[in-house]
Amino acid sequence: MAGAFYSAEVLEPGADWRLLVTDRFLGAFGPATTVSTMSTLWRIAADDSLGLDALIAAIPSRGVSSVEHFAIAALGRTTTFVVRGAGCADVSVASRVRRIDARGSEPWYVAELSGVERFALGPLQRSPGDLAPQQRDLPIDGGVVFGPWLGWASEALAPPPPPPPPRSRPTPVQAPPLASLDPHDTNVLGDLGRRAASLRRHRGEPPATAPTPETSTAAAFRVGDRPVERVDAPVYVGRQPRSPRVTGGVLPRLVRVDSPSREVSATHIELRPTHEGLVLTDLESTNGTVVRQPGSGVRRLESGESLPVVPGTLIDIGDGNVIEILVYR
Repeated sequence: MAGAFYSAEVLEPGADWRLLVTDRFLGAFGPATTVSTMSTLWRIAADDSLGLDALIAAIPSRGVSSVEHFAIAALGRTTTFVVRGAGCADVSVASRVRRIDARGSEPWYVAELSGVERFALGPLQRSPGDLAPQQRDLPIDGGVVFGPWLGWASEALAPPPPPPPPRSRPTPVQAPPLASLDPHDTNVLGDLGRRAASLRRHRGEPPATAPTPETSTAAAFRVGDRPVERVDAPVYVGRQPRSPRVTGGVLPRLVRVDSPSREVSATHIELRPTHEGLVLTDLESTNGTVVRQPGSGVRRLESGESLPVVPGTLIDIGDGNVIEILVYR
């Protein structure tokens, strides 16, 4: 794993964000996020068989435990950022820093980028700075901590960690139940860390998580005058589409379109159903994707950018190929 780190700065009581780090996911969650929610997210993030969809589906979006503000990064061949509310990601690609925020998008905003060198997750009020780890910052290999923001740098850029101090064999500790923990007590952090380590040792225990969201969205689409098709699995549209990512056992649908002038890329876009709605992603197409949403005007997606879409949305991928998002009946 490359280097994750967080600031040692102390905010006023109760203002710290909840910062989560595993070898696949990093996340910063608003100060109101409960210990119970963080424990659930730990279980999912520590299970290699579960992906980003399962993690997002487990974040409460309604009720007293709803998480209104967060920023998540999923590491891989590309880096996927998901932000909501006052959460944001400051990202360095080719030594240029870009801020990713929700921009008023509901329920959240997604961007998928290649060649990420560094990033920081946290509230919008944070100044991007140079994103490089500073001497005063604290490294974290994995765990849940409180802090104002969470950073990450690729292995080539991150400084080598200091050697651990010698210590005696730890005495086993019986962790108390989560219900008895005060979320503002720093002992909570150690308890969640022990629970995460326990999960890694006992892979056979299935995590308590929401069902896979692939079949939960009643959405459909139509390309031009073709028949209407339901979106009950990831859909890849292009000149010669292929599935570029693991889909968790769900067979994706490949939709081929004609493109005599080759304006449409081989695999141009993805339509992915989630518990919160339908998400459109431009898969780093050559000529881009133009989106017209009801009441929002026309927008061109950046390469690798994602956007939640609603019925009535028109998606132009070039050469006269227009995809209409419909309600499935």
